[in-house]
Amino acid sequence: MTVSSDDSVSQGFFAYYRAYARSGIHAASAAALTALIGLASYTDNNGYILLAITVYVVPPIFLYLTAEGENVPSVVGDETADSDKLKHSDRDGMEIDRYDDSAVSGKSATRAINATDADDTTTRVGERSRNDTGEDTVVADFVTSKTVGSEHDASSQRNIDSEIEHDWIEAETPTEETLLDVVSTNNGAYAVGEGGVVLTTAGEEWSIALERGPTANSNTLRGIDATTDGKTVWFTGDSGVLGRYEDGRLTDHSAPRDQTSTWEDIAVTGATGNERIHLVNGSGELLSGSFESGNVSWGNIKQPGSGSSISNITFVDSDHGHICDTNQCVYETTDSGESYKRIGIEDANATFTGVGATGSMVAVASDDGSVFRYDDAVWTRLHVGNALFAIDLIEETGLTTGDGGTVYELTEDGWKTVETPTDADLYGIDIGADDSTPSLDVAAGTDGTVIERHR
Repeated sequence: MTVSSDDSVSQGFFAYYRAYARSGIHAASAAALTALIGLASYTDNNGYILLAITVYVVPPIFLYLTAEGENVPSVVGDETADSDKLKHSDRDGMEIDRYDDSAVSGKSATRAINATDADDTTTRVGERSRNDTGEDTVVADFVTSKTVGSEHDASSQRNIDSEIEHDWIEAETPTEETLLDVVSTNNGAYAVGEGGVVLTTAGEEWSIALERGPTANSNTLRGIDATTDGKTVWFTGDSGVLGRYEDGRLTDHSAPRDQTSTWEDIAVTGATGNERIHLVNGSGELLSGSFESGNVSWGNIKQPGSGSSISNITFVDSDHGHICDTNQCVYETTDSGESYKRIGIEDANATFTGVGATGSMVAVASDDGSVFRYDDAVWTRLHVGNALFAIDLIEETGLTTGDGGTVYELTEDGWKTVETPTDADLYGIDIGADDSTPSLDVAAGTDGTVIERHR
């Protein structure tokens, strides 16, 4: 059935008005309407009636025509998982992208940025020194050990089968530590977790790259991310630990700005040597820095929200990023983390565990099994399934995961359950880089569990 342009505009306005009707502005104008009508009745002055109608009618029309209504988003309805679509419509019924068409997943950015100039400091392997920023730095060999897995022929056959069938398989890993986050690049995949363990694979066998974290104190690592070229990864976690790994070498950048609180997550933008790092913690704080010539120039600590724990951070490109916290808030930056504005979510009644974004969509995972989708004006709640712990989006693909080995995939027909070979809780998931062949999707969780899928 063909929909006329007038019908499209009407449908767009009514969708907008449903969101407006749940906003604070609507509540205030309704209260003013009631008060002014009361005054008109009491004073017998019909002028108050005209003023009451104006106060109630003008705000939604003004906000709609000027697009300012996008600043009052809320949850406007529930949908089943199957009803979710990759694309969304603007108020004129046309498909739109929020950013540029080349934007990709928050686990890797598409555009390099200009980092703050820093002095070049050289440190020998194993030597600890204080650099010009006051940061305690250690450079060490990144040792690979405890390689596990089947014989090479069997491993190769596993990869061939998974490439053809696109099924999730459980990989053998050399640890029983719980793994909390993963990242997949065109140079391999990495997983981090409790005890400071760092695992790595080039697509076949998983091995231990680091056993006790960047400080060798076995601090839990909670977040990991990679540069756009996939040559460098950063990981962070408890007691302010922060490490950088490039070409088999570890550099310890722990306690940036002398902060030793737990860093809950990390996002990295830019290519190797021109990196920008964004850290978030359990006190609702965010710290960003630029890496160049071996040093990180850290900015000032910011607190975008009320101080609630920030659970996740992701960047679409070097400028556009999102964070979510445990107080049902989502924030957006368009200036590389210099400032953030709140974009939702009212009436969510759930704890947010992860946020993902592409150029055309923002999605938030929650502990009640819901995914919240943002379409530039309103949030829509999608009931996906079990409690969710992580989410990742890249171009037209989305994956979210949770307890009991559950994985859900975003398709053209909505979120679909994907069969997996494990019942372990999965705390981290990442979609493989599109420029690698084949792409490797990875999820990880309890007892050293790693599942992977070659595409």
